[in-house]
Parts: sequence; structure tokens; C-alpha cells
Amino acid sequence: MIYRRNVSKNDFQVGSGMKRYAKLCGVFLAAFCTMATVNSSPIKIACKAKGREAELIEKAAREWEKKQGGRHKVEIITLPRASNECLALYLQWLSTETFDVDVFQVDVAWIDMLADYLYPLDEFLAAGEWNADDHFDVIRGRIYHDGKIIVLPWYTDCGMMYYRKDLLEKYNRPVPKSWEELLETAMYIQTEERKDPIKKNRFYGLGFPAKAFEELTCSFLELIDSFGGSMMKDGMIVINSPECIEATKFLVKCFGSIINRGSVNHSGEEVRGLFQSGNAVFMRNWPYAWSLMNEPTAEVAGKVGVMPIPPGGTKGKPSGALGGWFLAVSKYSKHPRLAADLVKYFTDEAQQRIRSEFSYLPTRKRFYEEANVLENNPLLGTVYDSLMNAVARPSSVFRRDYIRASTEIFNTVNTIITESVETEGFSEKDIKKYLDRLERKLSKILEKASVSSAKSDAGEKSDGLRQKVSEFCGFTK
Repeated sequence: MIYRRNVSKNDFQVGSGMKRYAKLCGVFLAAFCTMATVNSSPIKIACKAKGREAELIEKAAREWEKKQGGRHKVEIITLPRASNECLALYLQWLSTETFDVDVFQVDVAWIDMLADYLYPLDEFLAAGEWNADDHFDVIRGRIYHDGKIIVLPWYTDCGMMYYRKDLLEKYNRPVPKSWEELLETAMYIQTEERKDPIKKNRFYGLGFPAKAFEELTCSFLELIDSFGGSMMKDGMIVINSPECIEATKFLVKCFGSIINRGSVNHSGEEVRGLFQSGNAVFMRNWPYAWSLMNEPTAEVAGKVGVMPIPPGGTKGKPSGALGGWFLAVSKYSKHPRLAADLVKYFTDEAQQRIRSEFSYLPTRKRFYEEANVLENNPLLGTVYDSLMNAVARPSSVFRRDYIRASTEIFNTVNTIITESVETEGFSEKDIKKYLDRLERKLSKILEKASVSSAKSDAGEKSDGLRQKVSEFCGFTK
């Protein structure tokens, strides 16, 4: 680029003195600085594109560029759909210590693992600019590392159960109050709908994502929580408890009756496609799907309701896995101040309001009580209680080894489901065998995580990121 500016002949008049000389130098200095700024490398942000995300990110990025007077550009790098694939990519990038992405989207469960590679944001936050009390407690507790702010919350998430209001009305069925009632209702409607030759063998009672990746860890943990179980108790792994076994048996039963067997290879997006095209009664998914299913062109627009994950068994309770995404600045960024400004813009109150209209849940609690926000998206009024009672993934327990634990969980659950639909005579004994093995593996990972944590507290450096890359690749299916 060549920066041009017209210079008057008066600037060169004899006798103009030092003032004119200084003015001329200022002109060329300003031109040089402007040229250098405009030509600087763009701020790169790595983020996902689930639902309407790509569109909203693009719009916000262009608005930020305009706010910067066009001096700085944003380059958007689209991440893989599967969360564990995103993390694997981050680990590979960071392990080279030449990470050239300035801002990246971080799952709540990754913060401990990536903390050492995030740029502290405190120095870029003016007094009163960040008020942690505005946000949900679980969000507030995740933004700090060693007393410093290392991430800012973008939006939160919670597992939910969608249902077809029109089909429940058509068959005079109430909204299920338990997993058992959901199974019975789904089975009945599935049988009736399949009497239509067009829907035969294409209509299902429940859409459930069971692909072997992080989403399955979320849906399994909320399932066992809804049956009154827990992965941990008194600091011990207890995933082979009667409640967890009962929950797993129920999931196997659903796959043998109301869930598409191909769902062992489906993520939430494929399941959304099934439900949104009108081929399922119920669906387990995330809030982002709400706005997509209510677009005018959607087959199910205006026909969908939502509720928490229902209770199951005799000790159950409503549940939902807690999710959440943050934005962080890489410590390898060459433009940390600009990158931090972009993060602040993307996560500010105005952007959260805009995103809430498309079912990306705000992290600020008061939005769930404001009439205008609820009017734009009534989902927020329904999901508030779910967020307050959601079950969190044990990332704070496993810390840097969480991804190993999660990978063991989703691989084991996917294997149980796959074998149950492919192996004749798959029994409760087989379920116990797999869960017992999973309990032993998780106990070993927890023990290792505790030792690593103790070493870290004592000032010893934990396993290097290259080691984490190799471990992650070894545990990924």
C-alpha cells in the first residue's frame, strides 16, 4: 500500500522556519504510522460455527473493525464441529510455542488444562469494567487462575429435552415428568406415526447424540445425575453404583426401542436435523437449536417445547449438563492489547443481548428476568432453573487430566451402546463389567491428577504440553 497525501507548495516556502519543517515531518510521520497500522497482521480468532454462530461472529467482527476505524482486521478461523477435535488442535498449536492465533474459544472444561498458555487480562480491564457478581456463580468461579482473570465468559449452555407439542396434543399425551413416562410416550407415538408409509422406519421416539466425543460425556453425566447417581462421592469414583447402572440400562433400553441405532455416530447437529425435519418426538440437545427450529422455513416451527432432562428411577431429579464457552487471549499473541479489546467487545453486555435472541444463553443473571429479553427469546425463562441446578463436568477435579477422563467416559459409553445394539443377549452383567473397568481407569487418572496437583502446588512444573498432546492422541478414538 502507498499512503498518499497532498502537500501544499506553501510547506516549502523560504523563511517558513522550523514550524513548517515540524509540520511537514508530522505529516510524513502520521502517514508512516497509519500505513504501518493498516498493514499490520490481522487479529486471528479461532471459534466454532454451530447453528447461527458463524453469522453472529462475522457480524460482530466487522462491527469491531468499524469501531477501530478500519485500522485493524479480524481473521476468523473456523474450528472443527467436535469439541475434542478443537482441543486436539489447540494442543498441537500450543505445543509448538509458535501459536499464531490471538483469540480462541475455550470450553469451561479446558480452562485448567490451558491456563498456563493464556494471557492475563487484568491489565486490559479498566476499574469497574468487569463485575463478576453479574454472572452465574459457576461462571464466576472459572475465570480466575492464580488470582488473575484469564478468560471472559461468552455464553453458557445446559443440556435440555425438546419435544413436539403438536404430537403430544395429537395423541392426547402430557409432557412427560420422568424418563420412564418419556419412553412410554415416545414408543407409543413412534408406533402410531410409523403407520404412515412415508414415515415408516424413518420416525423415532427420541433423538439422542451418542458419537464418541465430549458431548456424550455431557449427556451421560446428566443422565446418571437424573437417576440420582454421581460419578464421584467423597472424593472417590463411584460410576459403578446402582444408580449409574440403572441409568445406563435405561439408555441401552432406549437404543433398543426409540433411538436411531445410527446415533452412535451422530453429534447434536445430526440429531437436530432428524428432529427439525419432523422425524422425532423428543430430542436431547443444547439451547442453540431453539432458534434454528423456530425459523419460518423449519418443518417444526412453532411446534416445539422444551423442558429439563427428566428424572428417572426412584431417586431421580431433573437435570442438565452444564456447558459454557469463554474467550481467551493466547500468551503467544503478538497483539495482546488488541486481542483483549476484541474479547471484551465480543463478551460485552450488548453482544450477549444480541446472541440471546438466537438462543446462545447469556452468562449475566439479570437477563433472565428482563421482560424485553424474555420476549425476544422465551426459552430463557424456561432454562433458568436448569442452569441453577445443572450438573458440572468434573474438570476442576481432574484438572489438566480432565480430557483423559472424559475420553474414557465417552468411549466406554459409546462402546456399551454399540455392543448392546449389535450383540444378542447383551445384559446388565455386561454393563457392570464396562462400568467397573471405567471406574478403575478413572480412579487411576484421578490419582495421577492429585499427584500432579500436589507437585504443582509445591512449585514443580507439571507434565509438558507435548506430553499432553501425545496422551490425548493416544486416548482419542
